[in-house]
Amino acid sequence: MGKKINSKQISESGLEAAKILYYKYMVHYFIHEKDFQQVSKSHQIIFDTINKLTPEQQSAIDPTGNEKKLSFQNFVLYLLIAPYTNEKVDLMHIVEANYSRELDNEDLIAKFIRKLLTFELMPLDEKEVEQ
Repeated sequence: MGKKINSKQISESGLEAAKILYYKYMVHYFIHEKDFQQVSKSHQIIFDTINKLTPEQQSAIDPTGNEKKLSFQNFVLYLLIAPYTNEKVDLMHIVEANYSRELDNEDLIAKFIRKLLTFELMPLDEKEVEQ
């Protein structure tokens, strides 16, 4: 069913709520298929859609702002657990370059993005992971 909807048509103005709902369903589908990179991209589209809305539209779709914050966190976290590919590295560079303001608010996520983009081994402290 996901292939039946044209993504260009759903990207028109006025259909933002339908676009967000569609990509939420696609997140569930991609999680079922264990395609974490596509889950990440779907959360990125949800975040970008909410981010581009006017303040009035944002308050109608996401009155508390939790949806926007959660979609950004899920976007980056699913990207981090996706299998290592060149596309994943490109997306991580895009996150670091284009979403720097959001990364400033999420210190731990920003730390892992920067660590994964370097070519050194990353130490893993169990106490930090548990937090």
